[in-house]
Amino acid sequence: MARPSASYEVQIYKQDHWVLEGRFDTEAEALVFGRKALSGGKVEGMRVVRDWRRPDGRHVETEVHVEFRQVSRTVAASPIDEAPALCLTLDHCYGVQSRMAMNRVLRTYVERAVVTPTEVLHNHAELARLLNTDNLVPTAVGRVAALQAEKAGTDGRGRRDALNLLMHELTDRARVAATRKDLPAIAATGFRPMFDRLDSSLPAEERDFLARVVLSRELVQMRNWLAKLDFLGELAREDGATADRPLGLLDGVIADVLGAPSVAQELLGVQGSLAEALCNLIDLSRGRLSPAKRAEGDRAVQLNELLAFHDLDQTRLVILDLVRRQLKGTQPLHRSDPSLEMDAFQEILKRTLGPDGPAGGGPMAEALVLRYLRFLEGGGAPGRKQAISEVAGRIPDARDRVRFLLALADSDLGHAHAGDIARLLHALTGNPAGYGRFIHPRLPPRDNLEALTLLYCQAADSALPEEARTRLTADLDALLVAYITEDRVVERLDDPGDPLRLRANRLLQVCAPGILRSRRALEMVRRRVVEHLRQPQFDRKYVEDLPDAAQQQRALREFHRMLGEAGFV
Repeated sequence: MARPSASYEVQIYKQDHWVLEGRFDTEAEALVFGRKALSGGKVEGMRVVRDWRRPDGRHVETEVHVEFRQVSRTVAASPIDEAPALCLTLDHCYGVQSRMAMNRVLRTYVERAVVTPTEVLHNHAELARLLNTDNLVPTAVGRVAALQAEKAGTDGRGRRDALNLLMHELTDRARVAATRKDLPAIAATGFRPMFDRLDSSLPAEERDFLARVVLSRELVQMRNWLAKLDFLGELAREDGATADRPLGLLDGVIADVLGAPSVAQELLGVQGSLAEALCNLIDLSRGRLSPAKRAEGDRAVQLNELLAFHDLDQTRLVILDLVRRQLKGTQPLHRSDPSLEMDAFQEILKRTLGPDGPAGGGPMAEALVLRYLRFLEGGGAPGRKQAISEVAGRIPDARDRVRFLLALADSDLGHAHAGDIARLLHALTGNPAGYGRFIHPRLPPRDNLEALTLLYCQAADSALPEEARTRLTADLDALLVAYITEDRVVERLDDPGDPLRLRANRLLQVCAPGILRSRRALEMVRRRVVEHLRQPQFDRKYVEDLPDAAQQQRALREFHRMLGEAGFV
C-alpha cells in the first residue's frame, strides 16, 4: 500500500486565473514564499493548496490559505539586460529579435492587455493604446537604446532619438493601414487565399505587412492567449497555408504568443521541477514532446505536431530563448530536492545535444556554462575556464563535445575564452590514434565517413578564430585518414569476395559530393576507383554478375552517372 503524502503548492492570481509558482514540503515554507511574492506589489493574490496523495494513488487538493492585496495599476517597463542589434529600418523593428525584446520590456503590459507585439505593430488602435499608457513607451525605448548604444559603442541619446523616429514611422504606417477597407478578411477566405488575394505586384515586404495587418485585426478580438494559439494553429494546418511565406507569417505570431510570460507554463501544465519544464520545452522545440499523460487534443501536443512537420523557425527560436534565459537565471532546477540539482543539469545538457550542435547554438551553450558555474566555488575568468572544461567533459560522445565547443565559440563567453576553447578542441582531436572515439564500430564505413565529414564541415564553418579553425580542420583531416588507414576502410569497401559491380559502386558512393571533404582521404578512395577503371575490359567485368542484357545496360548507365557526379568524367 502506498504511503499517504502531502505537498503544498503556492499559486498566484494573474488577471482571471491561478498560476502555480512553487511546491513545498511544509505549509510554513509555502506561506513564507507566497507572502513574499504578494509583498512585491505585482501579484494580486496568492493561495496555498494542500495536495494530499491517498493510499490508492488519487490526489485530493484542499485550499488552506488565500490572501489578496490591492495591486498598483501603473504599468512600468520591465528591466532587461539584452537588446537586439541596432534597429535601423522598419523591417528590423518587425523582426523576431525586436519582437522578443518587446515581449520582455513590455512584459506587464503584454500580460494585462493580452496582446502580441505583432498586433501592437500592425493595429493602430492597439498601438495608440500602448503609446497612451503612462510613461511606458519612452521608458522602454530608453532602456533598449541604452543597451544598443553600449554594445555598439555609440551615443545613447542619438540611439534613443533614432528609435523614437522609427516609432513615429511605425505609427504612421499603422494609421494608414487602419484606413484600408479593401483588405480581404480571413474569416471569409482562409489565410492562404487571403494572402493570395493581396496585390501580387507589391514588394514582398509590403505584402507581408498587409497580411499581418489582416491577421492582427482578427487576433485583437481574442483576449486569451490560448485562444490566439488555437486560432493560429488552425490557420497553419489549413490546406495551402503550410508552405513558404504564409506559413512564415503565422510562425512569427505563434512565436509572439509563446514569448508572452505565462503562456509556456499554461501550455505545459504543472511540472515537477524547472528542469522538467526546460527539458519538455527543448523537446517541444524539436517536435519531440512526449504525448504520454496528455490528451489527444492537448494544445502542447498540437503545437508539437506543427513543430515536427513544419519549419517554424521563429517559434523554435522563442522556445529555446526561454530555456536559455531560465538557465541563466537563479531559480533552482530542482527546488524540492537540491541534491538532484546536478542530475537535473546533466539531463538538460543531454537534451540540448544533437547532430547540428546544441539546440539554441552559441547562446544556449553559454547559458549552460554559466549555469554550471553556480556549482563551482571559484568565479571570474578561472571559474569560467573551469566550467567550460567540465561541461564539455560531461558530454560522453566526442563528436557532440566538439560541436558543443564550436557552438560556445560563437558567443560572448566563447569570444572571451577563444584560446581555452581552442586548446580543449586540440586536446580532443589532436591525436590521430584517437579516431576510435569519433566513429561507431557497428556502423557501415560510409556512415562513419559521413559523420566525420559533417564534423569537419562544421569546424570549417565555425566561429573559431582563423588560426584555431585551421588547426582543428587539420586535426579532423588526420583523424579521417587514420580511420581509413587503420580500419582498412578502402579494403572493406573493395572486398574481393563481392562482385566487381558492388565493390566499384561502394567506392564511388564514398567519392560522391558531401561524403568526404578531406583532400587526403578522398584521394585514397579515388586511387582505388582508378585502379578498377584501368582494368582491361572493365565494362564487361562490371556487369558479368548480371544475366540479363537490359539489366547490364541499365547498370552501366547508372555507373557512368555516378562517375560524373563524383568528378571522374
